[in-house]
Amino acid sequence: MSIINAPMSGSSTDTEHKRRIAHVIDYIFGHPDSQISLETLAGIAHYSPFHLQKLFKQIIGDSPKQYTIKLRLETAFHLLIIHPQRSIQEISIESGFSSPAVFSRAMKRFFGYSPEQIRDLPHRKKMMLLHAVAPKSAVAQAGASGASLHTGKVPIHTVKKESVKGIYLTAPFDNPAEIQRSFAELSMTARSNDWLTPGGMYGILSPHLRNMYRAFLPVDPEMAGTGKFTFAEIKGGNFATFKVRGDLKQTNKVAHYFYQRWLPDSGYKIAGVTGFERFSGDPAVISYYQLEREVHIPIEPVR
Repeated sequence: MSIINAPMSGSSTDTEHKRRIAHVIDYIFGHPDSQISLETLAGIAHYSPFHLQKLFKQIIGDSPKQYTIKLRLETAFHLLIIHPQRSIQEISIESGFSSPAVFSRAMKRFFGYSPEQIRDLPHRKKMMLLHAVAPKSAVAQAGASGASLHTGKVPIHTVKKESVKGIYLTAPFDNPAEIQRSFAELSMTARSNDWLTPGGMYGILSPHLRNMYRAFLPVDPEMAGTGKFTFAEIKGGNFATFKVRGDLKQTNKVAHYFYQRWLPDSGYKIAGVTGFERFSGDPAVISYYQLEREVHIPIEPVR
């Protein structure tokens, strides 16, 4: 269950609960290789451990511990796919597991396959497997739906981008209305605080974070002294870019072209699980599916 879609009564109270739970999840995302106690998370949310456990379960659908384990396993799944040259031990440590043996057992229990077996599965089987254990993942749904491979040639370019810091709001990736509302709230806040920047807004794409989309506004952290939003950094580097328009099915077709046709012969490999997108228009006033979006995927040379 997404933070935005969670049904609770009392709108102002609901918003505050969801904001605090969002801070907890952001902390979990930012410490993928740490063992985080319930007391630590409760302190971040300013709730008692008991109250946090109850609210987290009500809003998210899992306990904090269950959610953390699922995220780590799904992140590890993506790392196994996009970094085939990296060892199982490296990925197990980066994903927060104490040893490759513990990691392997956890993957086998959750996915039904060991890390080595997952790497050997056909691409379609991998997407179906991810969809089976994470049905709320919009990317997994699109990949497992049987969408045909994009048959036309897609212009793909490589660019270098600098790092960008800013604030963001979360929305379900499969809910364009909520994405637009998140951008509208960021835009209103930027105008009222004179935070507008010439670069416009971004969308942060994180397929390993299940059904989460992050509407991002570039802001100088020293200017934005507000506790309402959470800060993030889009790290700079080399990116492959391509343009998409339409719903998730159309987006998935173009993404398939990139992964299956362009990438293998490009001399590059995927450098990270998080990308971003820019927009042809204002995402605060135009529906997400109607916007032309320039997707940026982090890449690095194959050595």
